[in-house]
Amino acid sequence: MKYLVSLLLSTVLMAQALFVSVATAADSPVEVKWLDLMPQEDIDALENMPEITHDNPFDKSSMPEVMFSSKVVDTFENKNVRIAGYMVPLETNNEGELTEFFLAPYMGACIHVPPPPPNQMIHVKFPEGAEVEGIWYPFIIEGKLKLETFDNGMGASSYSMTATLVKAYEE
Repeated sequence: MKYLVSLLLSTVLMAQALFVSVATAADSPVEVKWLDLMPQEDIDALENMPEITHDNPFDKSSMPEVMFSSKVVDTFENKNVRIAGYMVPLETNNEGELTEFFLAPYMGACIHVPPPPPNQMIHVKFPEGAEVEGIWYPFIIEGKLKLETFDNGMGASSYSMTATLVKAYEE
């Protein structure tokens, strides 16, 4: 009988440990790449886009529609995600910490022409504020991704998130 109780207790403890590890894994953020946020039809259109050169400069009226696409992929909606990117500052708090920004796939997205399409921008709020030494470095952002549009003149995004983590990217 003592052996049976011991076996049962061991089984219950193992099941609890397994449940905790599965629950922890479920809460772990999903690693997302920028192209994961773009529908395949947009990726195909970008791959077949004409080259922009000095002889053929950027002209918004002649750019393919994909450069302004706000089509989204709903795979990660309301999921805890982790994504690396570059910040485009929007708001700071009284301490000078960044509390709202766009996250973009490449450096200098706020001054480059053309800017990333809205489905390649994430509007991020980080109420606790992030101390940022420079926007020229990549950051890791974690939080629940939402399908939500935002446009403020600096840019437009098809995704949004309230970040739970903002930290410098380390390889």
